[in-house]
Amino acid sequence: MKNENEIMLGEWLQFAKDDLESAEVILKKTDNYHISVYHSHQTLEKIFKWFLLKNGQKFPFIHDLKELFKRVCEIQKLENFLDDILFIDNLYPQLRYPTGDKVAKEDAEKSLKIAKVIFKKTTGG
Repeated sequence: MKNENEIMLGEWLQFAKDDLESAEVILKKTDNYHISVYHSHQTLEKIFKWFLLKNGQKFPFIHDLKELFKRVCEIQKLENFLDDILFIDNLYPQLRYPTGDKVAKEDAEKSLKIAKVIFKKTTGG
């Protein structure tokens, strides 16, 4: 029987996987590039929170990938991904609110690739 922590870990991991799948499907089947990037961003948020929880750490309920990434790097050295994290994090205002700027397909493709690589690196699979 799973304890509460194991259940929570499973839910965070599954939600991250679901967001990663959503980012890919939306990118392949629509022109809603901002929504695809949004799900790539959500993937990273959730996988970082999963990772912190898995390692016995508390985390703030924030959307700031830089802050979450900093906390993850205190446990696992991933500093070489900082530029990738900043790339996606800097797109965040365009993902949440109309700004007049459009997210390009290339940005969505790059964001998905980043999310996949970091997901795999963080989960070990």
